[in-house]
Amino acid sequence: MSEPQNMPGTVLSGRYQLDLLRVETSGSGSGFQQYDATDLSSLEAISVRIVALNQLIDPALGSTTPDDALAAFEQQFDIASSLRHPCIESVLDHGEVTFDGERYVFVVGERLAGGSLREFLDRGRRLTPSQALIVGIDICRALDAAAKQGISHSDLRPSRLVFGLDRRVRLVGFGAPLRPLDALGLEQATYSAPELAEGGARSASSDVYSLALILVESMTGEVPFIGETVSAAFANRNGKLLPVNADFGALAQVLEHAGRPTAAERFSPREFGQALVQSAEKLPRPTPIDVVGTGLFDTEVAETDPSQPVVRPDISMLPPVQNIAPNETILIRTTPKFGGSEVDAAPEPFIVTTGAAASELVIGGDDTGPIAMDADSLRVLAADDPTSQIVRPKKRWGRRIAVSMLALAIIVGAGVGAYFTVLNPKNPVPALIGLTEAEARNQVSPFGWGINVVKERSDSVQAGQVIRTDPVLGANLAKRDEITMVVSEGPTLSVLLELTGLTADDAKAKLAELGLQAAPIDTPDETVVAGTVVSWKVPDQPTLKIGDSVVKGTTVAINVSTGPALREVPNFVGMTLDAAKTKLTELGLLVVEAPTIWHPELPAGQVAVQLPVAAEKLAKGGAVTLTVSKGQTTTLIPTIYGKNLTDVTERLLKYGMVVGKVTGNTKRGLRSALIDGKVVKNYTRVIVGKTVDLVFP
Repeated sequence: MSEPQNMPGTVLSGRYQLDLLRVETSGSGSGFQQYDATDLSSLEAISVRIVALNQLIDPALGSTTPDDALAAFEQQFDIASSLRHPCIESVLDHGEVTFDGERYVFVVGERLAGGSLREFLDRGRRLTPSQALIVGIDICRALDAAAKQGISHSDLRPSRLVFGLDRRVRLVGFGAPLRPLDALGLEQATYSAPELAEGGARSASSDVYSLALILVESMTGEVPFIGETVSAAFANRNGKLLPVNADFGALAQVLEHAGRPTAAERFSPREFGQALVQSAEKLPRPTPIDVVGTGLFDTEVAETDPSQPVVRPDISMLPPVQNIAPNETILIRTTPKFGGSEVDAAPEPFIVTTGAAASELVIGGDDTGPIAMDADSLRVLAADDPTSQIVRPKKRWGRRIAVSMLALAIIVGAGVGAYFTVLNPKNPVPALIGLTEAEARNQVSPFGWGINVVKERSDSVQAGQVIRTDPVLGANLAKRDEITMVVSEGPTLSVLLELTGLTADDAKAKLAELGLQAAPIDTPDETVVAGTVVSWKVPDQPTLKIGDSVVKGTTVAINVSTGPALREVPNFVGMTLDAAKTKLTELGLLVVEAPTIWHPELPAGQVAVQLPVAAEKLAKGGAVTLTVSKGQTTTLIPTIYGKNLTDVTERLLKYGMVVGKVTGNTKRGLRSALIDGKVVKNYTRVIVGKTVDLVFP
C-alpha cells in the first residue's frame, strides 16, 4: 500500500474518495489511518478509517489469523452500526480492499471534525461545570440508548468523546474488542471501574464510573486515582470515594454518587442523566465549548465559532410559529446547536412556552425517554439563549441600499488605515516563559502568528515548558508574523564513565558530578576486595555502555563487592577424614583435628563429631573442628545399682557411657538400668559410648 500521505485521491469500493489524511488521529496508536473523505454517490462529507488486516491480529483478543481478525472486525461493525442515536457516532458502511497484495479493512462514518475531549484537555483547556454538565448529559443519553439494546461501551476514555462542528459531543468506539484484565493498557485501566480488578463484569455501571472520572478530569485536568502501572491504578481506587470539591458546584454531589467504588451503589446511565439535569438550575448558563478541531480542520472549526457574526435569513414574511399542541409536552434541546453560518429554515424556539403553564418539560426527544426539569428555571434560561433566532420587521430596500452605499464609501476611504489597524493589527508578545507548549500556543493563537517550536535541553526548566521566545517579551508582531518558542526537552545529558574498580564512595562521587543517582547493591565476590565496584548498569536501559548519554537524574546501579560469600558447612559425620578435608579445602575452609574417640556405631576413621555443626555459615578461611572415631570397644558396667543419680552418673561417664533418660526419685537408689531397651546389671559387658536409661523408685 502507498504511504498514508499519498493515499488522498484513492476511491474505495468505487464510492468513497479519500481527500485528506488526519495527521493527529493517524498517530494515535490504534493502527487505523483516518481520512476526510467524500461519498461520491451523495457528495456528502464523511470520515474513513482504514487499517491493514494483519495489524488487527491480537492473541489477547482471541485472533491469531487474518480471518479471525476479520470476523472480530465484522462483529464490531455490526454492534456499532446497530446503534442509532444523536449522541452516538453514526457508522455508515464498511468493507475490505486489497492494495499490493495486502488485505485492508475500512469503516465509513460521519465526519466529526471538532476534535476529541482528549485533544481538548491535552491543549491545556478545561470545561466549566456547566459545560461538563452538558457533555455528561449527552453521554448519559448515549449510554442509556445502548443499554436498552443490552450493549455497554466498556472502554470509556476522553479520546472516545468526539465533538462535531456543532459543538455537540458524540460517543465513539462501541463494539471494540474488550481486552482481558491482564492485557489492559495503562490508559484503559486509568478510567476503569474498581470492580474489574476483582473479576467483575463490564457493565453500564462501570461506564457510569468511567464517565464520572472523565468529567472530573475535564474540569480539573487531573484524573483521580491515577497510577504508574495498571495494578497501581486499580489499587489506588479500591474502596475509595471519588474526590470532589466545591468548585464543581451542584455537580459535586452527583459525581460523588456516580463514582462510588461499589457498583450497586452507583446511578444507572438514565439516573445519572436525570441527576445532572436536576442540577442544571443551580449552575450558570453554559458558554459554547471551544472545540479544538483535528489539526487539518481548524479553519473549518473556526467558521462555526458562535462568537463570530452569523448570517441570518430574512424571516420577516414568515408567519408566527403556532403551538399546534398546547397541552402536549414541551421539548427542548439537551445541547444548544451552536455554530453554523446559515439558517435555511424558519427558526425554532429553544423552549416553547405557549399553552398550558403546567405542561411537562422534556429533555431530548429520542428513545431515551423524558427527563423532567423545573419549568420556571428553563424559561429563565430561554430568555438569553444565544441560539434563538430574532424575528425582525422587514425593512425597505431603499433604506438598505443607502446604508450599503454609505458603508462601502467608508471602507474605500479608509482602506489603508483599516489594513494596519484592523485587518493586520500588531500585538505584543505575552509572557510565555515557564508555560507549557500547549498553554503558550493557546496564549498566542488569537493573534494569527506563525509558530515555530525549537527543542532544547535545560537543567532549570521542566520538560515541555517554554525556555525563551524570539522575539522577546513585549515585542510587537503583526498577523502572520512568526514567533519562535524554545521548549525544554528536559535536563541536559550526561556521558557514562567507567566505574568498575573504583571504591563505592568514589563511584558515588563520580555519579553525583554527572547529575546521576547511585544505587549501590551488595554483591559477594571471590576476587574483588570488599567495598570495590564489581560492575554497573542503568536498570531502565541495560544495554547502555561507556560513552553513551543519559538524562540527568537517571539511576545507575553499582554492584559493590562484600568480599567472598559465606560458606555453608556440610554434614561431615560418617565421612572419612580425607574426604572431609578435600571438601573443606574446596570451600576455602580450614580443618582442625580433635583427639579421636571411641564410638558405639561408627567404625574407625570416620568423622564422629564436627564443630560448627552442619548448615551453619562461615566466612572464607574459617575453621571446622573434626573428631574421628577410633571404632568400637567394650567395657563392664560398674557398680551402679542402689546408688543415687549423682554417683551413678559419675561412674557411667568414667567408663565412657552416656546417661540417657532418667525417671523416678533420683535421691533414692537406682532400681534399673537399660541399654537399647534391655536391662543391664552390674558388670555386664557393653559397647563403650552406648546410652544408658536410668529408672529410680
